[in-house]
Amino acid sequence: MRLSRNELLFVALGALLGAIVAYAVKAGLVARDGALPPFAVVLLGLGFVELVFGYAAGRSPGTLVGMPARFLAFVVGVCVFLLGDRYV
Repeated sequence: MRLSRNELLFVALGALLGAIVAYAVKAGLVARDGALPPFAVVLLGLGFVELVFGYAAGRSPGTLVGMPARFLAFVVGVCVFLLGDRYV
């Protein structure tokens, strides 16, 4: 399976969102044991990014990125969050 340029950018944005959420947890802006766990913040952030880029491209958000790339972006984002939360 080869990822397109849009999908690679989406995976990179997933990693960036994971790092941002890790920093927000360290700063105390997101509660680790709150009602909305940090991995859900990563997931919601990825959904919001896909909606914004779909609107900007003038295409339906579901057609912009394939499902394997969405799953990979979420896994990479959560892994970056876990590593960033531990080592930052």
